[in-house]
Amino acid sequence: MSGNALSRADTARYARQIRLNGFGPQAQSALLASHVLVIGAGGLGAPVLTYLAAAGVGRISIIDPDTVELSNLHRQFIHSEARVGHRKVDSAKQRMDELNSTLDIITHPVLLTPDNALELISAADIVIDGSDNFATRYLANDACEILEKPLVWGTILGFDGQVAVFDTREGTTLRDLYPVVPAPGSVPDCATAGVLGALCGSIGAAMAMETIKVLTGIGTPLYNAVSIHSSLDASWECVPVGRRPQREPITDLGSHLGDYGDEISAGTSAETDSTVTWATIAPGTHLVDIRDDEEVSGGMVPGAQHVPMDDLLDDPGLITGHEKVALYCRSGVRSARACAQLRAQGTELSSVSGGYLAYLSLPR
Repeated sequence: MSGNALSRADTARYARQIRLNGFGPQAQSALLASHVLVIGAGGLGAPVLTYLAAAGVGRISIIDPDTVELSNLHRQFIHSEARVGHRKVDSAKQRMDELNSTLDIITHPVLLTPDNALELISAADIVIDGSDNFATRYLANDACEILEKPLVWGTILGFDGQVAVFDTREGTTLRDLYPVVPAPGSVPDCATAGVLGALCGSIGAAMAMETIKVLTGIGTPLYNAVSIHSSLDASWECVPVGRRPQREPITDLGSHLGDYGDEISAGTSAETDSTVTWATIAPGTHLVDIRDDEEVSGGMVPGAQHVPMDDLLDDPGLITGHEKVALYCRSGVRSARACAQLRAQGTELSSVSGGYLAYLSLPR
């Protein structure tokens, strides 16, 4: 990247990194002229967004449809208790503005879907994937391959984390590292397996550093390799990743919709008899929020009844007395599973595709 000459204020603010040997004013100018798109303002997004704002990346776009929950705060330190119930993108922007008011922070409180991915990603110089589900990770990877954009990728599970930089122009992508999309539920997420906030910080900081390296040209980015971190013994191991010769290039998102799953299906998947969308739900339908107690602390659809999924499956009578009933969860996965189980027992109801995240993405 290239940029304009630094102002006196820029030179004063970024003095400590400008004077680094091999960095200098040219690298700082490149950062100020760059546009980074960050997917997710959660555990990985929090350190990524904080460090990139502090480093002086001139334009930062944030994609996240979610709201801040109390259970987020032990690791998502870009948010605060006062912001519980607020959109994560707005909460993150507020903190970033307080840290560096000279930047252009753009918020997208929406799901990343096959309908909007190419448009959102095309405007950025580099994409950072801090998402928490395989559907979004593969969608981001595929869109970046089509658009020939570098993708900084990170993931955490238990006490371990991984970081890589994927760029089809440089070699490998996520599909070379993990060619098969894991089946839903086959790999536990943070809500199930747990996560330490400090691990998010370690991996997120490494992702921010890789982004800075790509944008400024310093050092050697993690192309064609994955760096694996074990927090319990403080080790880092760099493992080479080769291009799979039999892998067909990704040229069209529409040919891979099955890989993107229910979590981002709102507006892209056809309805069935047991599914509805927020746009097509019938008037008078009784909504039932089946998320856990901690999830609804960040908000729920007005007028909905809260019945945690396990309680509902144990006693379907908790939602009787309504002609039409629709279940929703965070993304539509759990509600579809509960709906199928209850319908098999003779209870007539439907599942809202996309769940609460799709609701938050509706125009206001």
